[in-house]
Amino acid sequence: MSEDSSENTDAADDSTSKPTPVADTVADTKDGQSRDRKRPKSFRERLKAFFQNNWTIGVATGLISGIVVAFYLSATGQASLTAVRHFFTKPSCSNPQWLLQVPDNEIFTSAYYEQLDEIPGYRSFHVASNTIDGDLSTSWLQLWPSPSTHLGAGSSDYIEWSFAQPYNIRLICVVDGWAEDLKTYTDTLPIGTATVYVTNEAVPPMVGSPSRSNICTSEHVGFQDYLQKNGNVTFTYQWQPVPFYCKTSDVVLRIESVSQASMTLRSGHLIDSSVNGDTAPLTGLSEIKFYYCPTVLCWLSTH
Repeated sequence: MSEDSSENTDAADDSTSKPTPVADTVADTKDGQSRDRKRPKSFRERLKAFFQNNWTIGVATGLISGIVVAFYLSATGQASLTAVRHFFTKPSCSNPQWLLQVPDNEIFTSAYYEQLDEIPGYRSFHVASNTIDGDLSTSWLQLWPSPSTHLGAGSSDYIEWSFAQPYNIRLICVVDGWAEDLKTYTDTLPIGTATVYVTNEAVPPMVGSPSRSNICTSEHVGFQDYLQKNGNVTFTYQWQPVPFYCKTSDVVLRIESVSQASMTLRSGHLIDSSVNGDTAPLTGLSEIKFYYCPTVLCWLSTH
C-alpha cells in the first residue's frame, strides 16, 4: 500500500473519530455565495438581553424615580411622610400631623338662623359661610335663645356643612364665639355645648334640625370660654378640637346650650339683637376646619 493511501486512511480516521462541534451559525449557499445565518434566540434569552440593556435600565429607573417623586409631592405623599416622621404623635388642632384639611372651596354651608348684630361700629350680617372664609374676624351668629330653642332636639339652632365628596373625617377644629377682638368676644356669647353629627338629608328642613344618620356616632362636645373674671381674654383665637370618626359628606352642629358662667361674665356687656320681634344676645362661632385621613393612612389612630 502506498504512503498516499495510508495518509488518506489516517485522515479519514481522524475525521470520523472527532465529533463535529455544533456551530452557532448555519452555512447557506445561494448563487454560489456562502453566508452565515445565526441561530434564533429563545424568548428567555431575548428577555434577559432586554433587561440588561442600559437604555431599558435607564428608562425603568427614571419611571420609578418619577413615580416616587410625584407621590411624595402629592398631598397623600406628604401626609405619609409626616406619618412616618411622627408615628406616635396624635393629630391636634395645632398640629394635624398626617391629616389633610378639607378645602374650604369644597364646602357649602347653611343655617336656619343668620343674624345681624347690633354692636355699635360693627353691625355685620353673620352668615354661615363666614365659618369657612379663612377670616377669624368674621363669624356666624344667631339669637340665643332663639324662638325654637325651647324645642330642644327639635330646635332650629344649627349650622350645617356639606362637602363636594365624602371624606373620612377624623378631627374638627373650631374657633368658638365671635373672635374678632375683645369687644366682639365679650358682647356676644360663645357656644357652650353642642351635638355634632352627620345627616343624610340632601335638603335642609323647613323647620327644626336635619335628622341624624345612624351610620356614625354623634359627638356631644363642650367648648371653653376664654373670658376671665377680670375682663381679660386669653386665647381668643384658640382652635378647640372636636374628635370625630366618620366618612361623610355632611356635618351638622346643633347648639345645645350656652353656659350660665359665660352669661354671668358678660353681664352688662351683652348686646341684644332682634328678629321678627324676638330680642336676645347672639351666639355662634368664627371658624371651623375639617381634617380627614388619606385612605392609605386611615388605619392610624387619631384619638
